[in-house]
Amino acid sequence: MVGEWQTRSVKRSTAIGRLGEVAESLDRLDWLDPKIVAGYVHGELLTDAAALDRVEIVLVVDAPSEVVPWMARPPHLEAIAWLLRFPKLPLSWCWRPAGWPVWNHRIVNPVRFWTIEDHVDTAVFDALTAGSTVQLAGEGPADARELVAQLETERRVGRAHLDRVLAGFYEREWRREHRGDSNGNGTTQDHLWWAAAALLELDDALSVLATGIDPLSHQP
Repeated sequence: MVGEWQTRSVKRSTAIGRLGEVAESLDRLDWLDPKIVAGYVHGELLTDAAALDRVEIVLVVDAPSEVVPWMARPPHLEAIAWLLRFPKLPLSWCWRPAGWPVWNHRIVNPVRFWTIEDHVDTAVFDALTAGSTVQLAGEGPADARELVAQLETERRVGRAHLDRVLAGFYEREWRREHRGDSNGNGTTQDHLWWAAAALLELDDALSVLATGIDPLSHQP
């Protein structure tokens, strides 16, 4: 995932509490441009795990896919993540454009916990707290063909993104915009690595699908 929490595991109740903090924080971002329009959770928290390494979330942004291709960390959006203290919480986060499905090969059966229109979905938090996650309806492709089509789209956008990163890598203005924060996060080298890693990952996922194996069947 894009952001990673690197420490010991946390209790389920703590993880749910942190997700609640994220939802409350998103309610205060109506001034943001581009706007975050939805928040989803996926991964371990949607299982019956009593403890987990991190809460995996997806933030859907009202922006073109070229701005937030797979694994990209746009500086203006990452600044919001830091403002909301995401790196200090047991979170992994990634950004998705509103024009794409929230799911892909890594984001499996995500459940929406917040929207800009309706705010916090209390039913989701009630189910998480009660351990009734089987009642939560996650989103996903209808079949492998739909997943392939989505990954092919993401690969095309990802390849164009990598081309732009390579073209701008030694340009002064691009390097200034992508120089990273005071902690050395999000450097120009980081952006190049993320763009290249995303393309390779999408290639690998498509190769697996070409064998007839559904990668989603091996996801938690």
